[in-house]
Amino acid sequence: MPTDGSHASPQTLADGPQDPPRAPSDGRRSSARVRRRGITVLLGAVLVAVLTWQSLAMDVAYVVFSPGPTEDVLGTEEIDGVDRQIITADTEFPSEGELRLTTVRVKQSVTLAEAVSYWLSDEYAIIPRDLVYPPGESEEEIAEEQESDWAESQSNAEQAALGYLGEPAVIEVVADSGGLVAGDVVTAVDGAAVTSLAELEDYAESETTVTVTRGGVATEVPGVRLGEVELQSTHDDPYGIEIDTEALDIGGPSAGLIFALGIVDRVTEGDLTGGRIIAGTGEIDPEGNVGGIGGIQQKITGSAAAGAEVFLAPAANCSDAVTVAPEDMTIVRVETLEDAVSALESLAAGEEVTTC
Repeated sequence: MPTDGSHASPQTLADGPQDPPRAPSDGRRSSARVRRRGITVLLGAVLVAVLTWQSLAMDVAYVVFSPGPTEDVLGTEEIDGVDRQIITADTEFPSEGELRLTTVRVKQSVTLAEAVSYWLSDEYAIIPRDLVYPPGESEEEIAEEQESDWAESQSNAEQAALGYLGEPAVIEVVADSGGLVAGDVVTAVDGAAVTSLAELEDYAESETTVTVTRGGVATEVPGVRLGEVELQSTHDDPYGIEIDTEALDIGGPSAGLIFALGIVDRVTEGDLTGGRIIAGTGEIDPEGNVGGIGGIQQKITGSAAAGAEVFLAPAANCSDAVTVAPEDMTIVRVETLEDAVSALESLAAGEEVTTC
């Protein structure tokens, strides 16, 4: 048997009985579990943060409307360093105030994070993309439609203004159809004189005898269904009206009302603005009817920034318009060009008007 201080032989170490390793205490086991849980929580937090960041950075199927610039149609635009009037006529009458068309800016690419921040602001509107840009249409097609609507708004404004000024309407056939020939001027239906497209609506489906002026000769054409005929209403223009928007990078139909008012103000004595800054919006048809538009709240906000005291709003947009109207701005309700002219004349005379 080895004595104290002696060494056991190698054989004894190899073959003799040995104690097993000692297990860790309870404290050491608890500490290990805490470390594992901490790592799991940390990894989970990192994963959640990454997924949240990716989600917030993803584009959503919405666009954002924000206030855009306004333009005074009674003013000028700069083209190649030269100031040119937007609306001109052979005989013009000056105005002391302004008539401002209004616009909205559209942000097409919107992330989830941006959408949330815009939604929390009263200055912006979050709109489903499909309501603004129809699915299946390319950006080029949408741009072409906007340009076409812009040109049509000016044409409709001119016709509405000429009609308001009392110029006779000319209802013309656009293309050969239904027995009528392009260039025919419709003067009567079943012997009754007609002076506007609205008067022809009752004859859309029934067969009628249409009297037209063709090559300077009155001609009756029987069996015509006017609903199958493409017609346009124009007026004689004794004023030499021209609208020049070459320098304005704007699209869409909603400037029609302001263009029509600008024409009326330009070619008639007096000052429709009454020296005020007047802003407004509204699609207009050749008969002078004013239709609703989008982005009314952003247009009012932009008009207030431009110093407008009065805003002309389509009746269809009144409920939205009043939610953002500044206390010092009068929101005038209009359904027709005649409504708008009458309201501006009343304001200039210090009289009350119909508001939203």
